[in-house]
Amino acid sequence: MSAHWFRYTWDLGKLPEQPVTIASPLVVRRANREEESAVVTVAANAFSMDTGWADIHKSLLGKLQGQISEAFADKEPSCIVLQYGNRIIGCSVLRPNEESDHNLITGPCVLHEYRSRGMGTSLLGASLLALKEAGLRKAHAISREKTVASRFLFTKFNSTSEPWQSELEASPKIAA
Repeated sequence: MSAHWFRYTWDLGKLPEQPVTIASPLVVRRANREEESAVVTVAANAFSMDTGWADIHKSLLGKLQGQISEAFADKEPSCIVLQYGNRIIGCSVLRPNEESDHNLITGPCVLHEYRSRGMGTSLLGASLLALKEAGLRKAHAISREKTVASRFLFTKFNSTSEPWQSELEASPKIAA
């Protein structure tokens, strides 16, 4: 049985000036090049805790690590991080390219122990704002139907969605 995928689209011209505010002591900021490994750790943690990705977890993480490395290869990484004290507890890796099928490479990722406090929404708002500031008129994200992102995040900020065909599918299990 194959999973259903969706592509979410936001009209960035309709995004509020300040989509979300972050309560102190949390800080949302651009990532530094030296923080790539922390971003990979947060993203891997977030995807491993979401059962909607379980059957393709290994292939997905391999692909994501490559895309995160690409984002950090730039002089200024295309990544937003959520910091609590000295610790990065959330991230959102971006692809600020108008022609891309998806601009939110990882989508908002938050460490499991910090979830359900609105931080994913804050990261999504900051990500969309960063893409708008980069000159994009629309932003896209791709996700599976029963993931945390599809159920609770990507429906925010007046997104629209359409079915999507992904190359990342589980290989069929063969009976022994």
